[in-house]
Amino acid sequence: MKAFRYITLPLLWPGIIAGFMLAFVISLDDVVITEFVKSGGQDTLPTYMLGQIRRGTTPEVNAISTMFLLLSLLAVTIFFFINRKRSS
Repeated sequence: MKAFRYITLPLLWPGIIAGFMLAFVISLDDVVITEFVKSGGQDTLPTYMLGQIRRGTTPEVNAISTMFLLLSLLAVTIFFFINRKRSS
């Protein structure tokens, strides 16, 4: 367990985070496929936002978009500092 925690997990961590970010971005991009596949009454966040934008941009959509932007900036900043610390 110690070997996994101190050796394997730190080596896997960048791949796990990259996979999470890629899955997150792809899930936001698959709005068109989701529109065709989902059944009535089901809304994912991207399809909900698309529906709100079609009716007119609301403060709720602006807030969600701002949160996505801040989350992305936070993730990039954290990865920048982690890589900078490892390089030196």
